[in-house]
Amino acid sequence: MNKINEIKKLMPTNIEDNLLISAIFDVSRKYDSLFVKDLQKIKKECGIIIDSIERNKLRKAYYYNLPNKYNLKFDYNVEQLNEVLNDFIKRLRNYDSDVIISSLTKRINDVGSDRVKNNTIEWLKYYHVKRQKWKYSLIVIRIDQNLFDKLERDFNKLTSFISNTYKDLENYRYLSIVVDNNIIDQNKNDITWRIIYKLSIYAENFIQFDGKFFAFHKEKQMNKLKRFLNERKINDSEKIAQDFYRNVSCGYKFEDCYLSDDLKTKVLLFKKIELDENNVPCPSCMTTIQNGNSYPEMFLKSWECKNPECPDRSKSGRGKRFDEYGVYRYFKLSENKETNIIDDDTYKKWHRDIFNSNVNYIEYLIKAYSWDNENICLVNFDPHNIKTDRNIDYINSKIYFKSSGIKFNELPIYNLFNNLSKQINVKKFHGKDKIKTKIEIINGNSSSCLEKLLPGQIGAAITSPPYYNAREYSQWENLIMYLIDMMINATSVFYTLSDNSYYLYNIGDIVSEDNIYVNSNMSKHRIQLGFLSCLFFEIVGFNLTGNIIWDKGEVQSKRNSTINLFSGYIKPVNCYEHMFVLKKGKSKNDESKIVKISPVIKINNKGENTYKHSAPYPLDLVAEIKPFAKKKEYILDPFLGSGTTLIWCKRNGYKGIGFELNKEYYELCIENIGNHMEQQTLFED
Repeated sequence: MNKINEIKKLMPTNIEDNLLISAIFDVSRKYDSLFVKDLQKIKKECGIIIDSIERNKLRKAYYYNLPNKYNLKFDYNVEQLNEVLNDFIKRLRNYDSDVIISSLTKRINDVGSDRVKNNTIEWLKYYHVKRQKWKYSLIVIRIDQNLFDKLERDFNKLTSFISNTYKDLENYRYLSIVVDNNIIDQNKNDITWRIIYKLSIYAENFIQFDGKFFAFHKEKQMNKLKRFLNERKINDSEKIAQDFYRNVSCGYKFEDCYLSDDLKTKVLLFKKIELDENNVPCPSCMTTIQNGNSYPEMFLKSWECKNPECPDRSKSGRGKRFDEYGVYRYFKLSENKETNIIDDDTYKKWHRDIFNSNVNYIEYLIKAYSWDNENICLVNFDPHNIKTDRNIDYINSKIYFKSSGIKFNELPIYNLFNNLSKQINVKKFHGKDKIKTKIEIINGNSSSCLEKLLPGQIGAAITSPPYYNAREYSQWENLIMYLIDMMINATSVFYTLSDNSYYLYNIGDIVSEDNIYVNSNMSKHRIQLGFLSCLFFEIVGFNLTGNIIWDKGEVQSKRNSTINLFSGYIKPVNCYEHMFVLKKGKSKNDESKIVKISPVIKINNKGENTYKHSAPYPLDLVAEIKPFAKKKEYILDPFLGSGTTLIWCKRNGYKGIGFELNKEYYELCIENIGNHMEQQTLFED
C-alpha cells in the first residue's frame, strides 16, 4: 500500500484505492493481451464483429469493472499489481510527472461518463469540407489496344494522363492503371510489359519536388553517390550525382501490380501522398493542439495531440499519434456501412495479388479503394457493366491525354542510367578464354570475370540476383547504388551472350527503405524492384519480350490474418515473382505466362536450414530456360547462389557456367553439384 499512497500524494484529490489501481492498469496497457484474448473468445462464440469504438468502450468496462453485456472483467493478482505500480512510479521519475498525473486524473474523472466519445460525424464533416478542392477519390484507366490506337500509339499520351490527373485526385487516395490484354505497337511488336514497367516507373518519378523537406540532406546524398561512382571508375561522377539530386523525384507511391490468373488483366495500383503541413483535428478530442514532427511515410505527416485534456494519452503522458488518412479510414470503418463491406467470397478470389479472373475487377477496385458516396473517375469503361453506389464519371474523351509534364526519357532516373550506360558500354570485351568443362563453377565477381571469356560461348542465361538489402550478403547504401551494380552486371552478361539469345531474370518486389533521398524508416515502402530492373536492362540493349510469372501458391504470411473486410483495409498478399524474358536481339513474340511452382522449403521441423543458403530457388523454375537454350552452347548463371542452375544443367545434359562471389556459397555449390574439378585460374578475381 506504500506505493499506492506515494502515487495518491501526487493526485489533486483523494481517490479510492480500487479506482486508482484500475486507472493505472488502464494507462499501463501491460495486460491488454488478456483483454484481447477475452474479446476474441466472445467474438468467436457470438459470431460478431466489434468495431474499434465499441472495442474501446469494452476495454474501459474491462479495467474499471463497469457493467457490460459480455460481463468482461479484469481480475489482477498481487504480482501483477506490483509490476504495474513499479512501472508507473518509474515513469513518474523519468518523464514529466505533472503530465502523467494530469492524464491519469482525466481518465479517473471520466470513468462515469462516456469517455470514448464517437467523433465520427464531427470529424467527417470537417474532412468533407476539405476534400471539396479535389474532384475524385479514385481514378481508374483501362488501357487496351483500342484506346492505344485512338491515342495514335503514342506512349507519351499515357504518361500525360498520369500527370494531368494528379491534381484532381484526393490526397492519400488511389490511381489504378489496368492493362487489358496485350498491346501491340505500329511495328507489330508486343509491348505490353514495356508499357507496364514504364508507366509504373513514371508514376513514381514524374514530379520534381524542389521545396523544403527537412529529412532530405541534399549534399550528403549527392556525395554518397559521387563516391560510389568514383569507386566504379565512372567519369563525371560529380555532374552525374548533381543532376540526379537536383530535386526530389516523386509522384505516386507504388502499391502493387495485381494479375488475373489467366494473365489477361494487369492492374497497377498507386497511392497519392502529397506533402500537407495543415493541422488535422485529433480523432479523440477534436482539437488541433498538436505537434507534427514525424513522417511514417515519405511526405505523410503524422501528428501528436498535445491537448492535456485528450482522453487518449499514453502511459508516459504522450499524446495520441495519428495521420489524416488513417483517421478517415478509422471513422469510415466505425460507420459500418454495408456498401463498404467486402463479402467473403469476393475476398477469397482477391486475397492474393494473382486474382481470380472471374472477379469483376473494376467493381472490386471501386469497393476496395473508395467509400460510399465518393466521386470516382473511370476512363475507357462501359457503364453498363458496372454496378456500384459510388458517384461515377465515365470519361472517354482525350481531355486527360493532352501533352503535359515531363516525358519518360526526361526522368532523372532514366537520364542517370542512360548516362552511365554510355560509359559502361565503352568497355571492350576482348576475352579469349574458352570454357574447358561442361559444368564450370567460378568463385568470383561475374561482372568482371565475364570480360575474360571468348564471346559467343554463352547461348542463354538465367539467374535470381541478390535482392536489394534483403539478405546479409546483399547490402547497399541505397537503392540507386544497387541498381547501378546490377546494371554493370547486366552489361557484362549482354556482351557475353551470343546474338538472339535469351536471359531469364527472376526477381520480386520487396518492402524496404530505399534510402535514395531520406535515410530513415519513412523511405520504407514496396519497391518495384522488377520494373526498375527492366529499365536498366533495356538501356543496356536487351529487349523485354515477356514476363514469366512465378506463382508461389498460398504464401504463408501473417499479413491480413485479422483482416477487416472493409473498404480501405484490404491488401492482397504478394504471392508471385517476375521472371523477365530478355532477348539480345529483336522479337515480336510475347513470352509471358504464369507457372505455378512451390517455393523451396529450406527450414526443417528442427528450425535448421537444410539448404545452407538463405534464398534458394526451385529446380522447376530453372527448367523455364529450356525453350531458350541449346545443348551445344553454355547456360550462364552470374549469381549462382547454392548452385541450382548448374544442378539442373548437369541433370538434363546441358553445359553450364556459374559465378558465385561468396566463398562459403561457392563451396556449397561444389558440394551440391558434386563437381570437384579445380578452379580455373584465369577467372580469379
